Amino acid sequence: MRTIGTIVAAAILLLIAYIGLSVIVAYFDGDIWPFPVHRSWQLPDSWSEWRDIVIVLSAGFWALAGIILIALLAALVFLVVEIRKLLKNNVAPAVDSLKGTLDNVRGTTEFAGETVASPLIRAYSIVRGVRTGASAIRNFPANVRGRKKKKGLFR
Repeated sequence: MRTIGTIVAAAILLLIAYIGLSVIVAYFDGDIWPFPVHRSWQLPDSWSEWRDIVIVLSAGFWALAGIILIALLAALVFLVVEIRKLLKNNVAPAVDSLKGTLDNVRGTTEFAGETVASPLIRAYSIVRGVRTGASAIRNFPANVRGRKKKKGLFR
């Protein structure tokens, strides 16, 4: 495939070189083609004929550019449609699945908080309350008699 492209590119380059050489030779009133040629196939003689050729060639290039632009726009529209289909068919279900997974994780953390953390907090609160109560009962006679004086704002 690469050799075919190389051959085509070489043929186009040779054609452009031949046309360029024939223009240069024709400028000096020469003829690159050795056989007699009909008048309609000869190079233009005046600037107005050259102008007409340039106008026709530029119109051809503009037409080619328009065709390429239409093809690119069609490819862009096709690409946008395919991306929307992909998002609708693949990404939306994945996002829904992700939402379900996040809800499951949220439920699991709530369950763990209620079944593991809450009983531990309650048990610690009870132990702390019993300790505080026992300390108050144990230190009650000393506090009433005033043997222990605490330093601080309120004496």
